[in-house]
Amino acid sequence: MNEHSNRRKWHNGSARLRTVPIVGILAAALITAFPSPVRAQNHAASAPSDLEIKAAFVLNFIRLVMWSHMPGERNSRELPVCALSKSDFFNAVRSLAAGKSAGNRPIVFKIETLPDARKCRALLLDSSQYRSAQGILSSTRGSPILTVGNGAGFVERGGMFELTVDEGKVQFAVGMDAIHLSGLEISARLLNLARNRPRSARDAQ
Repeated sequence: MNEHSNRRKWHNGSARLRTVPIVGILAAALITAFPSPVRAQNHAASAPSDLEIKAAFVLNFIRLVMWSHMPGERNSRELPVCALSKSDFFNAVRSLAAGKSAGNRPIVFKIETLPDARKCRALLLDSSQYRSAQGILSSTRGSPILTVGNGAGFVERGGMFELTVDEGKVQFAVGMDAIHLSGLEISARLLNLARNRPRSARDAQ
């Protein structure tokens, strides 16, 4: 069985049962991020956890920002992803993204208690941090920092991407006001997959 058949079997199998319907830009992440059951040796591969699927989504959120369009970004050697402290969510994203790049820039991870645009291009937060991080979210609002929260309530607090699980499916919502204020250019195809985007916005693409 060739590589294409392997990937197709994985895409049509357990991964699809655990995620919302997605187009190629996100499906590709799930196909390549986790081993195919066909390639497992001597044992059946388990389906990825919700946390691993969220990590795959985060990796694609980062990759689908047009970083090179930002002033000064072409000369940046790395793309730093930050968190206020270590967490299972942060560790899952870091593990999945190890050795990977966004464009031609390797993705690196940092713990920053006071993140800003000079240190970070993305900021990851767990729901347990939302209340304590409200001041940081307010101070970074309008800065070119992609903010991603693990859990409900992040968008209403001023975040850009919010990952949740509903009836066993990983979903995401977007905060369009925060995205517009940041000046980041993000794929419209990605934004139109958000569960909170109006149908008219989806149909426009």
